[in-house]
Amino acid sequence: MTQNRPPLEGALPALPRWHLRLLGDVVLTDAQGQVHRMPGRTSTALLARLALAPDRAHARETLVELLWPGVALDVGRNRLRQALSSLKQLLDGDGLPGPGVLQAERLALRLLPGSVACDAVHFEQALRAGALADAAALYRGDLLPGLYDDWVQDERQRLQALADQLPANLPAGQPGTLPPRPTPAPRAPAPQVAAPAALNLPHYLTQVYGTEQSALQLLHAVHAHRLVTLLGPGGHGKTRLAVELAHGQAMAGRGPGFDLVAFVPLVACQGADATPDAVLMALLLALRQDARGADPLAHMGTLLDGRRSLLVLDNFEQLVDSCAGLVATLLARCPGLHLLVTSRRVLGVDGERLHPLPPLPLPPATSGEPAGNELDTLACNPAVALFVDRARAARAAFQLDGGQAGAVRDLVHHLQGMPLAIELAAAQVRSLAPAVLLGLLQSQAHAPVPGLALLARSGPRAAGDPRHASMLGVVQWSWNLLSPHARQLLPRLSCLAGSFGLAAAQALSDAPGAEVALALDELVCHSMLRSTDDGERYALFELIREFAAGQLAPAEAPGLRQRHRRWLTAWFAALPLSAPLQQVRSEVANLAAAFCGAELDGAHADAAALAAAAQTAMSAISLPPQALAALHRSVDQLADPVARAVGRAVLARSLLVNGQAAEADRLATAALAELPPATAGDGATIGLPRAQVLARVAHVRWRLHRDAAANAWLGEALGLARAAGALALQATILTNQGAVLRTQQSEAGIALQRQAVALWAEAGDRHGVNVGRCNLATALLARRAGCAEALALLQLAAADTRATGDDLQHALACNLQGEAWSRLGRWAEAAAAYRACIAAAWAVAEPWPMAYGLWNLPRALAHLRQPQRAARLMGFAEAHVPPITGPLSRADRHDLRRLRRLCLVQMQAPTSGGQPRADSMAAAWADGRALTMAQGVGDALRG
Repeated sequence: MTQNRPPLEGALPALPRWHLRLLGDVVLTDAQGQVHRMPGRTSTALLARLALAPDRAHARETLVELLWPGVALDVGRNRLRQALSSLKQLLDGDGLPGPGVLQAERLALRLLPGSVACDAVHFEQALRAGALADAAALYRGDLLPGLYDDWVQDERQRLQALADQLPANLPAGQPGTLPPRPTPAPRAPAPQVAAPAALNLPHYLTQVYGTEQSALQLLHAVHAHRLVTLLGPGGHGKTRLAVELAHGQAMAGRGPGFDLVAFVPLVACQGADATPDAVLMALLLALRQDARGADPLAHMGTLLDGRRSLLVLDNFEQLVDSCAGLVATLLARCPGLHLLVTSRRVLGVDGERLHPLPPLPLPPATSGEPAGNELDTLACNPAVALFVDRARAARAAFQLDGGQAGAVRDLVHHLQGMPLAIELAAAQVRSLAPAVLLGLLQSQAHAPVPGLALLARSGPRAAGDPRHASMLGVVQWSWNLLSPHARQLLPRLSCLAGSFGLAAAQALSDAPGAEVALALDELVCHSMLRSTDDGERYALFELIREFAAGQLAPAEAPGLRQRHRRWLTAWFAALPLSAPLQQVRSEVANLAAAFCGAELDGAHADAAALAAAAQTAMSAISLPPQALAALHRSVDQLADPVARAVGRAVLARSLLVNGQAAEADRLATAALAELPPATAGDGATIGLPRAQVLARVAHVRWRLHRDAAANAWLGEALGLARAAGALALQATILTNQGAVLRTQQSEAGIALQRQAVALWAEAGDRHGVNVGRCNLATALLARRAGCAEALALLQLAAADTRATGDDLQHALACNLQGEAWSRLGRWAEAAAAYRACIAAAWAVAEPWPMAYGLWNLPRALAHLRQPQRAARLMGFAEAHVPPITGPLSRADRHDLRRLRRLCLVQMQAPTSGGQPRADSMAAAWADGRALTMAQGVGDALRG
């Protein structure tokens, strides 16, 4: 998000303070001609980027992506701050009066206009002015030799192409120092490069947000390829981005030359008017040409012959079937023609370069009301900034304050960053608060009239393009272009959530597999579905899913949900124990939707069967609270006591992982109470479920209460599991027995953990092996001599869980690595491991391991002589950890007392402000208790 504003009056310096040579060499000289050494490669690249476009404000996020592609945004921002600091010391440290050279705003960076003279910029200026000899003198060689970033190579090739067009017999110029304001000496009139003609370009009265990176990539694509299709669903901002790019290319002094830039609206060409001749007439009309009495195609060829032209063909999706051939013909007849096509559909023409337009970046999906730095960060997010800007247009007094910020964050997430949907929602702020609007949209998700109907407006823009009057109209337009097969499949997919694969789609369709695959491909080509990079999974946009659900007859939906539940149950049941958890995690959203749908349909037995099949996955991955609540209510309705006990035991383990300790405890107790006693004739049909219940109940009760009865439950469960030949369940029981024995008979506990690892390996359960490694490491840490073996096991577990996507166990392994380093007094390594645990758990919303990391990190910080931070984070942990892991034990309270003493010893007495050390620590502790979860995690991860 970048606000374009003019420089302050009087800020333009009379002469450049710096001269930057980038062609053939990198040399920075001051106004007196003294050469200065650049601080490093990154600072050089940053200064070059700013100097090559001195009239622009460069968004910080765009610079991060250019300089460090693919890096995490927070890491990139930190690197950018460091590079910026080095540059400011160099450029603003020349002792000259006036404003600094670098203008660093909160969201963007720029150079003070005229402060840095760059030879590459003057080279292009000389070309445009027709001063070819001056241009030849300035071009001393390749741009930024020695740098090979993608953007550098793109710019290098572009400037090389311009230099290659210079005549070979021009007189050699003297390189010298660039003049402050180049004024060519009098010479014979040279041919002038005219500013490109700009025809029919729309002008907007509103600001665009979050398009910097997409605009840059699109610009490179348009210059490098002659047919670029800007692809995306309706409301994604394709037209606006294309128009912004066209305006940029039409401005004199911007970029390499298109000598003609025109915008061609094609929304009116539909139905009987969707003919090649109608499109040609629209093209000629946009070019202000009358072709009456002439062949339109021949007239177009004559008009564009010898010109390098850019035509923006807007809204081509309804013309693909009838007019895609015309596009190929135009490109063949006009070698200098470049086409930028906005469409919801792929054209399928040879040479077409697809440029899918992503939605706006979204803020972190946290809960609660943001405050302080969180609120500032939220305000800078492009999706939120767009909402606030349009909301203020509807109600001038609207503010993104603590009372509404959380609702705005959740609202843009619900709308999935779709610009038009955000604009339409913001327009409702004139009469509805964001929280009320969000509630209405969510409650209408399964209603006969979907929430799309709430996203509508009237006014001149809506009248000019009726599709954009409402999201319902936008989606309806795309729906009308689908084939019958795609229209039949899309509503059936609406019962899915998150992403899904071909097999799930086939389970919901009555058509043959090949026909389903073709329909999915059509839906992707029409931007009604998104596909993953590998093409193996698909996802519906939420607003399109709501529209599709509205196309189902009321009696169809329950049957489709049942088909999906039963397919998902079979899928989980057939899943091998060694399956990577990335594969399982991809179905978590559908698993959650299936539990909610089962409750809606009253299919409680289906929910229990699905939970039993998915119990291994549910013990490793947290489900959303609403899904667990729906499963809970379904389990309560089961008549069979065995099924009810199994369901409650599975749910208790999942709630424990999900940080709901009190409810997990209640359900485990209830499962045990209603479990029928085993009899001699039960066999595996009762014995195996009983063993599963006893094992899970023992695990929960021991974790929360160190219940002495756990060993007896585990002993009975082990006998039943052996009788059933269930190796993985035997390993689970053995590892729990080892945990129970660890405090009393450490060697016996270690032996049991080794047996568990061996059994999991024999069963082929890779996830179980890593659980066993972590539990064995925990047992070994009880012996000082076991630290080396424990660290080796944990290193294996951390690497393997990262590779298999076992995020919960990876976080737990990192926490245990911290414990091992702590035992060795290696506090810096311990702090790094605890932070890795917190970061991994926070990234996938796994509260249980995150609580461990948050509890343990302050101890490492205190030993690293950071008592203020340790006290603050321990205050935060004391407030937030017990609701996740259960009430604090005697050992936990002992840890708190020890940490307090350690912090007190390290703090100065009195502090520099005269505050006693005990008061200072108490203030830090209280400050930590007041932090939100997001604030506390952010504080823990800084360091």
